[in-house]
Amino acid sequence: MKPSNLVYQTVSTLAYPLFKPKLQTIQGIERLPAQGGFMIAANHVDFLDGFYIAAAIGLARNIPVHFLTKTNNYWWTTVTIQIPPGDHARAVDLAVAALRQGQVICNFPEGERNPSAKMLPGKTGTVRMALEAGVPIIPLGIACRPGRNMGQSLLYLMSKNNAVTIRIGRAMNFSDATSLHSPDTIREYTRQLMTAIASLCDKTV
Repeated sequence: MKPSNLVYQTVSTLAYPLFKPKLQTIQGIERLPAQGGFMIAANHVDFLDGFYIAAAIGLARNIPVHFLTKTNNYWWTTVTIQIPPGDHARAVDLAVAALRQGQVICNFPEGERNPSAKMLPGKTGTVRMALEAGVPIIPLGIACRPGRNMGQSLLYLMSKNNAVTIRIGRAMNFSDATSLHSPDTIREYTRQLMTAIASLCDKTV
C-alpha cells in the first residue's frame, strides 16, 4: 500500500466514527459513479461540511474525496489538493489532472459558507473543471445546524442532537453537450447545477 493510502486509511479509520453518528440521513449513494473520476458539487453551510461529506461517501463506498485548498491546514488528511500560494489560476489544471487520474473532487460552488435559506450565485469553476476533464458532476445537498465558528461546529459534532442530512442527486454530464462552451453556456450550466443542489438541501436559488 502506498504511504498516502496508508495515511488515508489510518485517518479515516480514526476520524469517520466521529462523524458517523451525525449522518442519520444519507440518500442517493447508489447514484455515485461506479468507477472513474467525478466531481461532487455541494452547498456549504458549516465549517465541517467537507468532513461530513467525506465520511458519508467514505463509509458507504470507501472512496477518498479530495478537496482543493489554498491553505495547508488539512495536509494530514492526505485528500487535499494544494493550490500553490499566489497561483490560484492553477486550480483548474490541478483538478483536471486529478480527475483524469480517477480521483473524486468535492467543490463548493458558492465559494463560501452560506447558512441562509437562499443559495449564493454559483461560481463557474466546478463546471469548467468537469468539462475540461470530461467527467460528470454529482450535485449534493447537505443540511445541518451550522456553527458560528469552528468551536461551535465541533460542539455540535460532539452533541447527541443536531443530525446531518445528505442527499445525492443524479449525475449531470455537461461534457455530452455539443455547444462550444462559451462563457454564457458555462454560466447556464452553473445555474442548472445550483438549481439541482438547491432542490437537494431545500433552499431557493
